[in-house]
Amino acid sequence: MLICSAEIMIKQRKIELLAPAKNLECGIEAINHGADAVYIGAPKFGARAAAVNSLEDIAALVEYAHIYNVRIYVTVNTILKEEELAETEQMIWELYRLGVDALIV
Repeated sequence: MLICSAEIMIKQRKIELLAPAKNLECGIEAINHGADAVYIGAPKFGARAAAVNSLEDIAALVEYAHIYNVRIYVTVNTILKEEELAETEQMIWELYRLGVDALIV
């Protein structure tokens, strides 16, 4: 039986259930109900202005999520003005220190 080399190189990817969370409580419930990853808005510079999440809330969500091997992604998805770049960079470094798994930019 001849197998095409392209077939050998194809690697199946696990499907990931990515759930949105407007706040800490919703994020915890998404994890409790089987999410593989959760995305939440950053304290600033996120498209969901109504979802005001503190760095403390994000830290608590990361800590809880990582117990269950769930990843936390944080959205930083608005158009930034030049005068906002330094503050954004500072916030991103803080998110990194908190253990956020990735950003959605």
